[in-house]
Amino acid sequence: MTSYPEPGRVASGVLAVAVHLLLILLLVFGISWQQRRPDPVVAELWQEIAPPKPEPVVTPVPEPSPPPPAPKPQALPPEPKPELPKAAPVPKAQPPAQPSKADIELKDKQRRLREQKAAEAVLRQEELRKKEEARKEQEALRREEQLRQEEIKRREEAHRKEEEKRQEDVRRDDERRMEKEAEARRSAILDEQQQLAQAAKIHADEEARRRAVAEAAAARQKQLGQYMDRIRQKIRGRVVVPPGINGNPEAVYRVTLLPGGEVLDIKLVKSSGIPAYDAAVERAIHAADPLPVPGDPELFQQLRELPYKFRPLE
Repeated sequence: MTSYPEPGRVASGVLAVAVHLLLILLLVFGISWQQRRPDPVVAELWQEIAPPKPEPVVTPVPEPSPPPPAPKPQALPPEPKPELPKAAPVPKAQPPAQPSKADIELKDKQRRLREQKAAEAVLRQEELRKKEEARKEQEALRREEQLRQEEIKRREEAHRKEEEKRQEDVRRDDERRMEKEAEARRSAILDEQQQLAQAAKIHADEEARRRAVAEAAAARQKQLGQYMDRIRQKIRGRVVVPPGINGNPEAVYRVTLLPGGEVLDIKLVKSSGIPAYDAAVERAIHAADPLPVPGDPELFQQLRELPYKFRPLE
């Protein structure tokens, strides 16, 4: 338990000592009432209960110093003594009257009454002092409880603020984590879209290339077919079909050409079964020399060595 200073304790102790001293003096003067007649003494003891204040500095009251002796009168020269008439005889002093029994009882009663009042005053003062000490102790306990409650509130407030700060940090960490995850998802989606777009572009380019290649191949094939038809028509126009051929036999010749269309070689790949018709076709090939060929070297390479079919009834 925290101890607090109790202002007024020294003053209370000084006042209690003073009251006890006063009681002792009253007892002494009450016992010595036969030597001299004491003056009635009235002691009024009271204390104003004031709020706690700092301990006052008690300054001892100095005892009054005895009055200085009167200065001795200077001696004067003797004066001539006048003649005085004879004074009357002075009567003898009467002895002091002895107090009566009633006075003694009255004084004793008054003394006991003063002692009783002084004792009651001391008891009241002690009771007031105990009440004041109890009040100060209660005030100290109340103040200590108030300080304890304030400390509890301060700790709870600090704990609450710390918890709020921790929750705020957790919330911010979650927000940063979610933002990073969202950014990662956006980046992944963007990368995937870019990859898909790139793949689609590559596929489109490849498809366009294939179409272009196919179209080019189809165009070359068409040109190749056209040149083959022109070569076949030129040779067929020079074939002299021998008489007496039954049916429509087919003869196949492989013709090797030079870039200018000159015939380099002729080879019978498949006979028609009629030597006269085979010979007529070979003669027609030589007669058609030079054959029509394209100026494109790539297309000519496809046309350079091809088989040609010939029938009498085409």
